[in-house]
Amino acid sequence: MSASKWIVCCVLLLAGCETSSRSSPPRLSRDDDDFSKALAHYAEGLVRETERDHAKISTNAQTAFAAAHRFDPDSRRPVDAMVMNLMAQQRTQEALDVLEKYCHDHPDDFSAHRDLARISETEGDNKRAARHYAEAFRLEPDAPVFAYAHIRTLFEDKQDAEALRVMRDLQRKHPGTDSSHLPLFWAIQLSRHAGQSWRAIPCIKLAETFATNDTQRTEYRIFQGQLDMFAGRTNDAEEVFRDVLEDDPLHIPAIMALSAILHQRDGSNAVTTQTHRASKDPTSATEWLLLAAIHLAANDRTNAAPALVRAHDALLAQNIPPPETFDLLQGSTLDEMGRRDAAAAVFQEALKRHPDADEIMNYLAYMWAEEKNHLDEAEKLSKQSLLRRPRNGAYLDTLGWILFRQGRSEEALNFLLRARSQLPNDSTVLEHVGDVLATLNRTPEAAAYWSRSYAIDPTQKDVEKKLRNSGVDPARIPRLNPQQLKDKAAAPDDDSDDDGP
Repeated sequence: MSASKWIVCCVLLLAGCETSSRSSPPRLSRDDDDFSKALAHYAEGLVRETERDHAKISTNAQTAFAAAHRFDPDSRRPVDAMVMNLMAQQRTQEALDVLEKYCHDHPDDFSAHRDLARISETEGDNKRAARHYAEAFRLEPDAPVFAYAHIRTLFEDKQDAEALRVMRDLQRKHPGTDSSHLPLFWAIQLSRHAGQSWRAIPCIKLAETFATNDTQRTEYRIFQGQLDMFAGRTNDAEEVFRDVLEDDPLHIPAIMALSAILHQRDGSNAVTTQTHRASKDPTSATEWLLLAAIHLAANDRTNAAPALVRAHDALLAQNIPPPETFDLLQGSTLDEMGRRDAAAAVFQEALKRHPDADEIMNYLAYMWAEEKNHLDEAEKLSKQSLLRRPRNGAYLDTLGWILFRQGRSEEALNFLLRARSQLPNDSTVLEHVGDVLATLNRTPEAAAYWSRSYAIDPTQKDVEKKLRNSGVDPARIPRLNPQQLKDKAAAPDDDSDDDGP
């Protein structure tokens, strides 16, 4: 056992001593002579631990503590002393067994179960930890932290089915927001483990049964479909997404995900099949949308655009206003084709239907900033979107970029640095910060931000040119791999505006 682990375990035991006298069962009657002998042996053990001969310390002290425990079996102090002494000798299993025996003899000693669970988890014995966290929660049913720890150690021990059962039981006996969100929490955690997406699927299915409204239930289903895709279960994923579209025929994320499956599986045949389906039912906006999405999955915007127009017309023919997500898809497709006037027209029309659509406001504002066009109107739209989502990094970047285009570099830098705090690994935001710093004659700082941007995305030709012009050789910049970016995101920068990249 490492020294740090031993210290942690000792702290857990010593912390438990403060409550053991309150939570342990009443002492059984005993002769005063037995109690005196126990106390004497315990004191002897403490003295033995101070001997200089370390080879003898452990053996002699352990013998004394064991004797103290025999004479006073209901006291935790000799047991804790034995445990710490064994741990100091790296005899971890024996130490845990000693405390396990005490728990067996004192099944209602809450602190003993709690301490054993915590130490076992620290030592990686999740099976034992799970068992005693369960006992701790049984004894303290108003302390759900032990139920959460029980579930955590079950998952760590790969006892997924039991963890799911405990979550179901917890929600039944202690219904509430925290317990209802546990399956979603664990679905997210498990989905982050490479190659273990399949373990997350039962969790999200359980989360769906805890959902309180249709919107939440649909989002859980979308997540399940994505997990099926990551796990290679494309048939299951297709079934999930089609089920979502049965309930919500214009659910754009489901359409995009389904189209990706069809394109990957069927290639060009997916287009042929879906064209036939759409032609057979020309009034179905869903079929035209799915055809457009398959084209987009094949990176074919030229054929996607007219399919989106057909979907748009089908909706209007049925007096169904296109949803915000549809307008965003159609406008962004036109923008990516270079048809920015047409895209702007789509977005402006959409904002008449959806005046609070902050994503559309932000998209249109940024598009105009890129074009150096309608900058005053772009600023108003950007500020309006930020009123709805003031900490959104992309929105902060948009406003900063608009101000920069207006020649207001000092103001722009403030918003762009705030954007960088929210999106520390966004190559575009980093490039924008560098551009503004360069206009303020802060070239070394600008080069540092461009370098960071280039390290994240070395395909940026404009950034490469800026680096060379500032005297930096892009070839000498170390690349950041995805794991490094993930680690960085796990510990985000603070919100100060004067940090480096």
